[in-house]
Amino acid sequence: VSADFHPKGNLIATGSDDHTMKIWDIRKRRCWQTVLAHNKLVSDIQFEPDHGRYILTASYDCTLKLWSSLSLACTKVLVGHEARVMAAHCSREGLIASVAFDRTFKLWSK
Repeated sequence: VSADFHPKGNLIATGSDDHTMKIWDIRKRRCWQTVLAHNKLVSDIQFEPDHGRYILTASYDCTLKLWSSLSLACTKVLVGHEARVMAAHCSREGLIASVAFDRTFKLWSK
C-alpha cells in the first residue's frame, strides 16, 4: 500500500491491497481512474521523477510494472523476483531498484 505525488503536484497515484492502482485528481478531489494493476497487493507505486510520464508499480505477485501515465496502459512487466516485491524506486537516470522477500535486490533499466 503506497502513494506518490505526480512531479507537477496535481495528481496522486495510490496502490492498494485490492490489487488496484488509483489516480486521484487533487484539484477535483476525486478518483480519476482505477486500474486493476496486479494479481495481488500493490506494495509500492511511484511516478517517474522528472516528468511523470510513467508510473512504476511493485506487487506481492513478484512483478513490477511500468504504466503510461497518459493512457494507463501497461508498457512493461519486469519479472525476476521469486517472492513478493516489497519496494521499488525509479532513478532520474532511468534505473529501477527493487527489493523482495526472496532476499534480493535487483536493478532494472526501464
